[in-house]
Amino acid sequence: MSQIIGLYVHVPFCVRRCPYCAFYSLEGASRIRMEDYPRLILAELELRVQDWRGSLLGSIYLGGGTPSLLSSDAVRQIVSSIRIHFESVSDIEITLEANPGTLTQHSLAEYLQAGVNRLSLGIQALDDERLTFLGRIHTRKEALEALQLVRAAGFPEFSVDLMFGTPLETLASWDREFGELLTTRPDGISFYSLTVEEGTHLGSRAHRGERVALDQDETVDLMLHAAQILGQAGYRHYEVSNWALPGAECRHNIHYWQRGSYLGLGPSAHSFCGESRNWNLPDLKAYAEALNASKMPPSESELLSAEEIRSEWVYLQLRQDAGLDLAQYSELFADPPPYWRTMLESIAARGLGEFDGAQFRPNDKGLLLADELAARLLG
Repeated sequence: MSQIIGLYVHVPFCVRRCPYCAFYSLEGASRIRMEDYPRLILAELELRVQDWRGSLLGSIYLGGGTPSLLSSDAVRQIVSSIRIHFESVSDIEITLEANPGTLTQHSLAEYLQAGVNRLSLGIQALDDERLTFLGRIHTRKEALEALQLVRAAGFPEFSVDLMFGTPLETLASWDREFGELLTTRPDGISFYSLTVEEGTHLGSRAHRGERVALDQDETVDLMLHAAQILGQAGYRHYEVSNWALPGAECRHNIHYWQRGSYLGLGPSAHSFCGESRNWNLPDLKAYAEALNASKMPPSESELLSAEEIRSEWVYLQLRQDAGLDLAQYSELFADPPPYWRTMLESIAARGLGEFDGAQFRPNDKGLLLADELAARLLG
């Protein structure tokens, strides 16, 4: 049976770099570079596809950056060429990340025609003051209009990204923002905590002593408040930062969390095949120079040890609502240490999930502490 893989395409272009963003992106990228980008992606695909022959494509994800800056022709060219090189599942999921400030009724219709069947909309906030703080190019009004456009366009699925943890938030403000958002009934909602990264504009402000993020207790309160609202609205909390209506979970991301193999194309994109990772260096100029010379783009790689694979598997299981299955652990590795059952019983008794002696399923609080719980089990 062919292995199912995911395929990720990194699109590094942005209108303006957000002050919190640590991903590889290029602000104010020229139209010439964007028009030439599909050719570079397809050149890399031609060089890499031989190593992935026989794989069955389950999902394509165009992320960034701001992929919705690409023309519909560029998206169509990338998607169609990928599908020529791979057989795919009949219900392949094809996701495009989009910024509300870049969308029109016409562009949405063309993305649909290009094969995109899932849109991930980077709203981040429905409050103008917070949007300014986060450096977004759209307003609250434009975000709401984009939501209506996406719904009217007829995408089979769409999700939205929200960010929490800025000093401007309260439980009351989130009640208002979720109230507005849920009227559009998105299929999925990702609710990410603001992380102040080194090398970002917010990181520099934090070094100067400015308060640019809420403290941990405050962010936990906001997350649990959001979990309650979304649970009552019928959304499943299927991963630490992700909710979806039943059946609308992002299959591409689930594939990552289940340690499925995936191929990454573009500068800074990662590929994974169970025991090893490879990633292109975050340098569009070097990437283009190599491919224009019919050479592999500059990259680095790592081979995972057996212990790294085991630890990664435990961490990822505890970040999903299905949790940790001890029988599955035994099949993959060895019988779990005897103290694990006692520890999982203790964790469940703390109100962080349910343990039936064979499987531990974290609840909302447990998912927030997933990394801590994994670290305790792994010693």
